[in-house]
This record gives sequence, structure tokens and C-alpha cells, in this order.
Amino acid sequence: MRKIFLLSLLLSLFLPNLLAQYKYSMRAIGYVGKIVPHSKNLDSIATGNILGGEIAFEWQPTGEQHWQQFWNFPTVGLGLVGLNLGNNNLLGNAFAVYPYVLVPVVNTNYFRLNYKIGAGLALVTKTWNDADIFHDVDAATANSAISSHLNFYLNTGANLEFVLTDKFSLTADAGFSHISCGSIRNPNYGLNMLYGQVGMKYSFADYPSCSRLIYNPAYELPFDIEGKVAVSGGSREIHFNDRMSFFVGSIHAGLTFVLKNWYAVGGGLDFFYDGAFTNRPNYNELFTRYKIDENLFSNKIRGGIAINNEFIMGRITGLFDFGIYLYDPMRNAYAEPHKKYGYHRPMFYSYDIQKQDGWNYFRLGIRYRIWDNFMAQVSVKMHLQKAEMLEFGIGYLLPFARPKHSLLSKSWKDYYFYHHGQKEATAYPTPWK
Repeated sequence: MRKIFLLSLLLSLFLPNLLAQYKYSMRAIGYVGKIVPHSKNLDSIATGNILGGEIAFEWQPTGEQHWQQFWNFPTVGLGLVGLNLGNNNLLGNAFAVYPYVLVPVVNTNYFRLNYKIGAGLALVTKTWNDADIFHDVDAATANSAISSHLNFYLNTGANLEFVLTDKFSLTADAGFSHISCGSIRNPNYGLNMLYGQVGMKYSFADYPSCSRLIYNPAYELPFDIEGKVAVSGGSREIHFNDRMSFFVGSIHAGLTFVLKNWYAVGGGLDFFYDGAFTNRPNYNELFTRYKIDENLFSNKIRGGIAINNEFIMGRITGLFDFGIYLYDPMRNAYAEPHKKYGYHRPMFYSYDIQKQDGWNYFRLGIRYRIWDNFMAQVSVKMHLQKAEMLEFGIGYLLPFARPKHSLLSKSWKDYYFYHHGQKEATAYPTPWK
């Protein structure tokens, strides 16, 4: 006991000073929320309130990172969340760890408003396999939202901070969270949660005001145009009774133009492979989303064109793509004909997402530049709110730059292929180096 007391005393004396060197903060937050039902199953089982808490560690901005300049000096955090999902028998508990970013919207000496976005991993204690028809639970009231213990966790919302002293602040959050496995296992309706949080924040160092951080024009992005090629792969299930996983993959080639130092927009081509698009003799015995009469390779291929949106934070880039299928053999591969077009749907048509995929798709993802122009990414492809496949990929970036601070005219002949590993002399003095 004496040793434990002495160790605690030493930590209490030296830990704050140690953390102060790195400008850390810590938040302790209470959590209350509600699952938003988006299926008949969740209507019957998501009846209670979500209760829990979160401990978060935050790194305060210093402005030394280039991307911090472009995002108005945001705070980076790591959250540890524990939640009771409101139904102990069927939904159980969820535990998540996720990095996040707080982007300042309003920043004063006494009040701060931030936009929060984060993504990580969640462990869910109850799945379909713990409470399904094989465990004497009727399918209509079983947990069809989660079928895998390990899932992805997404979080976005607003963060408020009310400064009380140089060290203490009162914080409040309101937002949206999502937990699912991206159809690696089925059923996979996922959990959509609206939440509110209230807590306290302690800063181990004086919190720098953004008004004291100076924007440096030498930190402009070094490239204007960027091409990229990415190859991704993964697996997914169609129906829980199949007990079968199928390989899925994609090839993406695109070109984006930098509009801001934190945002680029462009377009690209997508080619998708889905091994689940195969004929199954037991179609009439098991419900499936697709009705495929022949086992052809051409049925497994889809092609589309997409608008690419990229949100750049140094080596990390957030992806949001919206695409339209140009080639889709699954357009009419459903058990029920379209009420207007029958089995001859055009490129654009009305559809029920619960019964068919439709003519468009979305991609949400994160890209990380590993070394020079090589990158890795993870993304989820969706049809509206329904996840179709989770992909893990690698790729190569093709940035094209023009000498930023020369007197050359803005001519195409001035562009050259840029390597992120190379160093360019800056035309402005920097206070950081």
C-alpha cells in the first residue's frame, strides 16, 4: 500500500508537467442517446435509451503542421466509449475507440464551437448469432442490426466548449453515430444513433487561442492536380442462412483538382467485382436480394462514373464519392418487376432501397499516404444508407505541380510530376523552422 501511495503521489506531481510539454487535454463525458429505427426489426427491439460515457484525450493545435493552417488549427482527439444499447438481452453493450478531429467554427476566449468527425472500431457484445431463431428467438424480434462482434464506428456532430478557467472547461456534444460491419457478415442493418453528451475538460497546458496562431502562405499545397489509381478488395455475405462469404473488389481511376488547400474535387471511373452475383439453386428456399438465372462472369461486373470529393488533412484524406452505374447487369435481376418499366429498367428509375440497389452508389473512405506517392485506403460502398461492401486497398498518387512562387505564367507546359518526398524551397519565411 505504501508503494502504491508513493507511486500515485509521484504521478500526481510529475504527470501534469510531463503532459504539459505535449499540450494534452483530457475530457470525461456522460453519454445519452437513442437508436433511430430504420427497419421493422429495430422498431421492436430498440426501445430503451442508450446510456454510457466517454474518456477522450486531445492534442491541442500548435500550427506547426501544414494541414492545421488550412483547417483553422483543429484539435485532434482519441475517444474511448462505453455504451449500453438499451436492450441487454438482444443488443447488449458497445465499446469503441476512435480518432477524431474538432474543426473550429467559432473560437473566442470563453466559447468555442467545433465540427466533430471521427471513425474507428467498435466491439458489440450481442449479435444475431447470440439471439436468433436458433436460440429460440423469433426472427422478427431478433438482433438483425449487428452480426459481427467487431464493427466500424462513425461519429459526427457539433462540439461546444465553455471556458471556465485556464485549465477547466465545460463541454457539450450533440451528433450522430453509426455502427456496422459493412456487410462482411449478415444481417447488417447497422445501428444509427442520435446522442447528446455533457462533461468536463482539463488542459495540461494553456490552450492556445487561434487568434495567436498565424497563417503562413508558404504552407500552400504543393500540387494543383492529382490523379490516382486504387485497387481494393474484401468480402461480404448476402444472407445469414447461406453461411457463405464472397470476394468483392474494385478498381478506381480518377483525377481531382485542388480548389482549396483542404478540398479537391474531380471525377473518376469505377469497376466493381462482386462474387455474390451468382446463381443459387436454393433461391426459392431462402430469401435473397437478387435473382440470377445464370452463373456468368459478366453478372459479377459493374462499371460506373463518379464525382470525387476529397478532404485533405496532411497525409490523411477523407473521401466522399457519388457515382452512377453505366454498366449494371443487376439492374433487372430482382424477383419483382418494376411497377412502371417491368424488367427493362432504364439508366434512371425510381426504386425502393429495401428491395433493390438502384442506379447510383456512394463511397465513404479514408486514404493514408504511406510513403512518397504510395497510399492505403479503407472505404465502404453504399446504396443510399445500405452498405454493400467494405474494401481495403492500395494505390498510387499522381500529383502534378507548377512552381508555386516563380514568375512563370499559368501554362500547362509548366506542370511537372511531383513526388511528396521531394523538398521545395519556399518563398516566404516561416516562424516554425
